Amino acid sequence: MAGFQKDYRTLAELGTGDWMSDNSGIPGSGIVGRAVTATLYVSPNGDNSDGSTWDKAYRTIQGALSAASTDANECTAILIAPHATYYDINTTGDPTWTGNYEINGTHRIWAAIRNEHATATSVMKFTGKVSLRNLAIFTEDSVNGVIFTNSGWRVRCCGFNSSGTSGANASVYIDGTSGVTRGGIMDDIQFIGNVTHTKAIYINTSTINEFSNVRIHECLKGIHIVNTASDLNEFKSIDIGDSAIGIDIDAGNEQHFSNIQFHHNTVNVDDEVGDHIYDEMKGDFPITISPTNLAGITVIAFDAINTYGNDTEIIAAGAIDAPFRVVGFYAEPIVAQWYQVRFSWGAAGTAYFDQIMVKTARAAGSSYPAGTGFIFNKGTRISASAKALTAGNDEIQVWVKLQLI
Repeated sequence: MAGFQKDYRTLAELGTGDWMSDNSGIPGSGIVGRAVTATLYVSPNGDNSDGSTWDKAYRTIQGALSAASTDANECTAILIAPHATYYDINTTGDPTWTGNYEINGTHRIWAAIRNEHATATSVMKFTGKVSLRNLAIFTEDSVNGVIFTNSGWRVRCCGFNSSGTSGANASVYIDGTSGVTRGGIMDDIQFIGNVTHTKAIYINTSTINEFSNVRIHECLKGIHIVNTASDLNEFKSIDIGDSAIGIDIDAGNEQHFSNIQFHHNTVNVDDEVGDHIYDEMKGDFPITISPTNLAGITVIAFDAINTYGNDTEIIAAGAIDAPFRVVGFYAEPIVAQWYQVRFSWGAAGTAYFDQIMVKTARAAGSSYPAGTGFIFNKGTRISASAKALTAGNDEIQVWVKLQLI
């Protein structure tokens, strides 16, 4: 940290002056944010002396990172000027920095960053508390983008481009394998990958992270979640397209997905767990009818009037290997009298999600929209039970319309 003075004032206390107000939280681009204890500058036009001003700026990002404090109780703001071509980290393996940093460029495509060393395996790796903003990370060969191994990471207003890679890579790798991480935030991010090689977001042993306003295109896997400790992550307003697998969940419980747009993916969701929360899943999803035969499933009303009969399985547990909606029903009563049929999920047949009434005899083909927002996890059992206006164990044939996500 030699060559510049530490400043323990918060950014809000430093006044407006020449600061812009985009809420970035670091000098030169915002007046609202976290406290920093020092500021370093990076510019191709600097004299590469001590990074204390733009004139004295480091010419490389690794120069500023190496000069920054590694004290766990300090945080260095690193401001990165535009570059006519790109900044090259030019370091073997995973270039690793242990301090706390606020790293901010000028625009997500004005400060491109690469690691073009012949033996590089990532562009940057951070083991401290780190926030990135307004940066573009480019990777080639089998090089990963950015690796975070600590909690509370932040990535905002950044772009990741791995379209030129030729081997397995992850654009953002949330790595908690040395100790479970949590509490990260990603917002307003663009990914363009390689459909054969790239995982855009790779989550390994990390929990309670938030991802929002993310656009992912042309990746092997848009979001990949592994390890049983990767629980309770939240994803909202995500667009995933032109990828082999949109979301791949190999482990971890109760992920939350809201307002997810899928398009032109080979597989939208590959889920090996099946206890997640889905809401507003959008895309061109196929609709099928179950059972596929013309006989339907026979559901028998109880002999007593106005009493539901036994729970009857319509879709077996484990039969559907993707999240799905029930979007409609077909019913064919045997006798022209009023029937009520209710539909449930799970083994017990007691968690009801919809109900229909039907009277017309031989009314095969009548469709009843579900009118429900339920999106069921893969493997969910769907069943039905019925009651009739008159006694007699009367039968009704039932089909359900399914939309697979």
